[in-house]
Amino acid sequence: MTRRRLSLFFAMLALLASFSVYAHAQQKKKDAEPEPPPVPIKPGKLDPLDCVVADFRAIGIDTQDAEQRRGKALAWLNKHGKSCTAEQLVVMRNNRQQWMGHADNATLAARIDGLLEVFAATNKDIAILLYGTPPAPAKADAKGGPGGANGGAGAAPKK
Repeated sequence: MTRRRLSLFFAMLALLASFSVYAHAQQKKKDAEPEPPPVPIKPGKLDPLDCVVADFRAIGIDTQDAEQRRGKALAWLNKHGKSCTAEQLVVMRNNRQQWMGHADNATLAARIDGLLEVFAATNKDIAILLYGTPPAPAKADAKGGPGGANGGAGAAPKK
């Protein structure tokens, strides 16, 4: 009987010891800096973004009739297009065919490209994205000078 009491005593002691370890782990350290208070939420209504690419995309997904889809897309571009960044317009341009399907046409393409041309006036990289690829960098020939029209490729060796 004493052996049973002794094992029960040790079991209770182990249980109490484990509780004290967990309680100690849950206490905050005194050396740690206090957590900063949460950032207060500004009251009032936030202004929605004027150019949300997801809204343009949703027109293509939600509107079944191609003529209606084209009309809604053009109306959206007329209303919100001037607020779009070059990056947003490039995303729309690159995904236009997939999002608009049969509604995609030259008028829709021209509207997006026209909006991009505003940025192209001051940024040559945008102009390159619109209507062509950048020219290849000039290659140097063996003497370190610039090569011919093809960068020296295919030219006959000098004798």
